Amino acid sequence: MDFIMYLIDNIFSQAVFVIGIVVLIGLLVQKKSFDNIVSSTAKTMIGFLLINTGAQSLGISLLPLQPMLSKVFHLNAEVPTLAEAQMESFVAIGTEMALIFALGFIIHILFARMTPFKYVHLSAHVSFFYAGLIAALLKFGTNMGFVPLVLSGSLILGFYLTFTCSYVAPLMKNIKGGEGFTLGHSSSSGVWIAAKLGGVFGNKKRDLEDIKIPKMLNFLREMTIALTVIMFLLFLVVSIISGPTWVMKNISEGRDVFSFSLLNGLQFGLWITVILAGVRMLLAEIIPAFHGIADKVIPNAKPGLDVPLLFPNYPTSVIVGFLTSLVAGFVGMIILAFIDYPIAVFPALIPTFFTGAATAIFGNSTGGVRGALIGSFANGLILILGQAFLLPQVGSYASIMRILSETDYALYGPLLGLLLKLIGG
Repeated sequence: MDFIMYLIDNIFSQAVFVIGIVVLIGLLVQKKSFDNIVSSTAKTMIGFLLINTGAQSLGISLLPLQPMLSKVFHLNAEVPTLAEAQMESFVAIGTEMALIFALGFIIHILFARMTPFKYVHLSAHVSFFYAGLIAALLKFGTNMGFVPLVLSGSLILGFYLTFTCSYVAPLMKNIKGGEGFTLGHSSSSGVWIAAKLGGVFGNKKRDLEDIKIPKMLNFLREMTIALTVIMFLLFLVVSIISGPTWVMKNISEGRDVFSFSLLNGLQFGLWITVILAGVRMLLAEIIPAFHGIADKVIPNAKPGLDVPLLFPNYPTSVIVGFLTSLVAGFVGMIILAFIDYPIAVFPALIPTFFTGAATAIFGNSTGGVRGALIGSFANGLILILGQAFLLPQVGSYASIMRILSETDYALYGPLLGLLLKLIGG
């Protein structure tokens, strides 16, 4: 048991090792040369680390906005730091979460091998935190003992990993640069809803990425520059509304709001650049290597990869999706205040950025500008309303859900909690 927990805690909980093992297996079954195996495996893992480090750092760079926006909207909702939230959240469910994560992935692989759903979800950080959500719902919402809780949780996670990849896969045909993989990300329900709403209410011929801008603003067509400028302006406006003196005292460590905002905008641009570099390196290696898995281990399998892989071809959608989902989150806050909802919630900025971007991309793919706006707005509402319904059901895991609750957490989490209540725990 100790050895199993060691593997879970030190190997399989690290997404970079999971990616590396998959590529290694794929290259071995293709009987590639030793130097090719070493080079390709290392490049894949480095590319993944670039994406993962960039995404985490980018998300963390948004966190200073949270207390400022809380002040603007006069909210008393205290949002802990990511480190504090993880420490608090894992204490009560750590063992169950780790076992559900490991066994759930094994069940997922068995599904891929034995059923027509030939997808391998490779975003291990997504499945790790989703295992925590499942563990929390079962532990705080049922009277299950340890063994049945882990077994049922593993089955739920295996089902989730398989079928979220499956229902997103048909949508990838409309995505530029989406060939050869599906999406393995907890925005899956949001992107599916956005694509369907775009198809019904949008106009595919009016692509968001084709919008003409004045020649003097052509620099905004480069994602790194556009996001740097947008985030600088966002930080600056929110800082001014919050009160420059208050920001200098409580947020910026004495730095004036202009230089504070400019620095945060530049750091945001830095991490986007890191992500894009990782995307190029990862895609160049993992798709060819995965052919070995598809040919020998799980015939016709496709990898489920993380959402930043879609960003390079959709710079405008990334910006529009984030801002639209953020506005929708504020609308959701107003709705909750109107009905006098007893729990104060606030748009979680990390999920709002990544799922907002993803839903705009998929909404745009089926409905153009209108589809992107409608899809990402619907996503923002799901994020805030779902978070409000989810928090009372997950006990100590609520801390991490205030920061990382993406669309699948916000939609499927409350539904699973409701189901558990209906069957009596």
